[in-house]
Amino acid sequence: MKIIIAGVSGSGKSTVGKLLAERLGCEFADADDFHPPENIAKMKAGIPLDDADRAGWLEALGKHLASRENIVLACSALKKIYRDRLRELAGPLRFFVLTLDRDLLLQRMKSRQHFMPASLLDSQLATLELGDDVTIVPNTGRVAEVADLLSGGV
Repeated sequence: MKIIIAGVSGSGKSTVGKLLAERLGCEFADADDFHPPENIAKMKAGIPLDDADRAGWLEALGKHLASRENIVLACSALKKIYRDRLRELAGPLRFFVLTLDRDLLLQRMKSRQHFMPASLLDSQLATLELGDDVTIVPNTGRVAEVADLLSGGV
């Protein structure tokens, strides 16, 4: 079982993903840990990543996923082409996209220490593609409630 908790920055991917992995008794990984230093520097500077910036990152993620049996990965996976590439590299994956109101996302981003500045939120929202290849999950409840919902759906 390979599950991706996706969404824009601040949507709760890591928090929900860690709890879900714990409940399912499997490994958790955060896609942020796979970014090369150049990508992190670009984001810290408030510059959105483009498809070329993400190519090597997606390759690293796909290889990591392919080498695992059971894993929950927190990963933005904003575009369908990114999700398709991960599937090409790692096989069948389940994508759950966490969604939240923009104002709450902005509030969360401003209140945390992270290399992704709040100034990039609108760029991420504009890039996010929701389609029939994902399950959309409103992250409006407590973390435990969202993890319960997801664990019942896998």
